[in-house]
Amino acid sequence: MKRQSGLSLIELMVAITISSILLLGVLQLFSDTSQTDKTNSALAQVQESGRIALEVIGADARRTGYQGCSSPSNTLTVGSLTFPSAALAKATNGITFRYATASDTGTTFGGNKTCSDATLYLYNVTYSTCAANGVSRICKSLNGGNATPILANAAITAVQVGVEDAGLLSWKDSSAATQAQLNSAKAVRLTLTISDGRNEVSRTFTGTFEFRNRL
Repeated sequence: MKRQSGLSLIELMVAITISSILLLGVLQLFSDTSQTDKTNSALAQVQESGRIALEVIGADARRTGYQGCSSPSNTLTVGSLTFPSAALAKATNGITFRYATASDTGTTFGGNKTCSDATLYLYNVTYSTCAANGVSRICKSLNGGNATPILANAAITAVQVGVEDAGLLSWKDSSAATQAQLNSAKAVRLTLTISDGRNEVSRTFTGTFEFRNRL
């Protein structure tokens, strides 16, 4: 009886083929898992960015029209602005909110003060979509200053104001809203589109914020 001293050429080829198939399967599994992890990480980043952006913008939106220890419906002139009509204004690809703040911005809010007799100052903030080097961003401009990016790979894609109509809120695009509608608006609705740095994951976020000083 002859002993087998090694593998035949056919057996070797079969073994190499099977090993190659197994190796390709492992590599494909690794690639799919890696891609899934990247996508999940990008999605989590986008969702967190959307949440934070809406919180930041919402904090200013809710304070719109605040005039200190005074009725928000009282007429007051601050520089070239007349409140309460100036509390909300249109902006290119964005929206402007104005209110009184205890933080010194350099412009006093008329003679109005807080109920504890602290001096108030004009807070004038604009949120808009801006771009640099082909990257869309959400920018923030304070008191007429330069627009500062607060979030990259993001854009404000819609701004609507809520106007009372027969006891119900009717939503109007801010760009088409009349000054009278801006003066009487009770809320604002913002839609943001945010993507990850690779532009592989994109999500839309919507936030509705009531103007506490107009309720």
